[in-house]
Amino acid sequence: MGSATATDRRTYKDMSKIMFFIYDLIFTIGLVIYLPFYAGRKKITFSAFKEKFGIFGKLNLAAKSSVWIQVVSVGEVNLIENLVERLHELLDCNIIITTTTLSGNKLAQKKYGAFAKILYFPFDISFALNRLIRFIQPKIFIAIETEIWPNLFHCLKKQNIPIVIINARISEKAFKRYKMLRPIIGNILKKCDHIGAQNSSHEEKFIYLGADKNKIAVTGNMKFGGIHIDEVRLEILRKKYLHFFKQNNSLLFIAGSTHPPEETVILSLYNKIKEKTKDLTLLIAPRHIERVPAIEKIIITAGLNPVKLSNVSGYDPEKENVFILNTIGDLLYFYSFADICFVGGSLADYGGHNILEPIFFSKPTVFGPHMENFKDIEEIILSKKSGIKIMDEKAFEEVMFSLITDKNKREELRLNCLDVFAGEKKILEENLKLILKCIK
Repeated sequence: MGSATATDRRTYKDMSKIMFFIYDLIFTIGLVIYLPFYAGRKKITFSAFKEKFGIFGKLNLAAKSSVWIQVVSVGEVNLIENLVERLHELLDCNIIITTTTLSGNKLAQKKYGAFAKILYFPFDISFALNRLIRFIQPKIFIAIETEIWPNLFHCLKKQNIPIVIINARISEKAFKRYKMLRPIIGNILKKCDHIGAQNSSHEEKFIYLGADKNKIAVTGNMKFGGIHIDEVRLEILRKKYLHFFKQNNSLLFIAGSTHPPEETVILSLYNKIKEKTKDLTLLIAPRHIERVPAIEKIIITAGLNPVKLSNVSGYDPEKENVFILNTIGDLLYFYSFADICFVGGSLADYGGHNILEPIFFSKPTVFGPHMENFKDIEEIILSKKSGIKIMDEKAFEEVMFSLITDKNKREELRLNCLDVFAGEKKILEENLKLILKCIK
């Protein structure tokens, strides 16, 4: 009986090796096909490409183990700020932060480069992953939100490195895909030591897909406790830019994290508003900074003058100016200057972006119907009447005119915003507990 069991284990091990060899092969072929398009869209640089293949320069790490945190892009980089500070305080470890995108990497360098090592997340290929693991010697891997990688989890578990997913969520779109691969996804999720889900709905999705229900708990959405303000940075930006926006005591309208064709809609609306009142200034902050030249053209087509904030000192106040935020990681701070905000990716069908950021500063906030990626946050905002959801361009126009002309309505929304973050202070500590359970 014992011999049969040993044979079964060897057979399973051999089958596993074959499966991951095939996965490596398929992933590599797909990567070769897709890479020219990826590079053509300026999504990768040569140095990033090397790191994604596990080729690093001198890392200069202290001779101790590491805590490895994986985030995707700018939103998650901002989200982990309080968590990273707590880990830095509590643990005598190297802190390694890997990012998937170029913009995320730049912001992580800016925020955490003084005490953490910032690298690009490697492709999910065995040799790249094993090279990174060998270099950084992680004592734990922490994934933020939805980072489910077959090879990575396999390589980590082979070396008994704990895996924790915090602020865990699965969008409806991803859930539909994962359901078709349920046995495979379940096998991957079973490798996790702990999963901290944002809410019970996400917890149920993870369990349905095969996560061990004894290793998953609802720890809350870190977006409520993950907004961190650098007061020095805020004051620098205030002194540098606020007077440009507040000419003649005008209201500042910020359209943040915009996608096409939202800028066109916003500019059309802005022109209509300007026919009735001159007391409004517009700042557009595109979700992807590489779209700034395209947005400049859209602004000119609308008969307006584009002004990038990186070159704001030379602008002509006599022109009909539209400001463009063309720096990374500063949108949160600019929301604090606004009188009215719109959060993009929601009027166009992109799943929405984080409406909590302007609401953190108690700003009247408008968003569109497409909030699939932030459903739980949307529900809380609407239940507390601290934001306004619009379904189409006509409703957008009506709401904007109402907010501009009715100071009392703006004040009512501002007061409602104060309730949103109540009771959410413990979320960081709950997620931190899951991490510390795995670190001996």
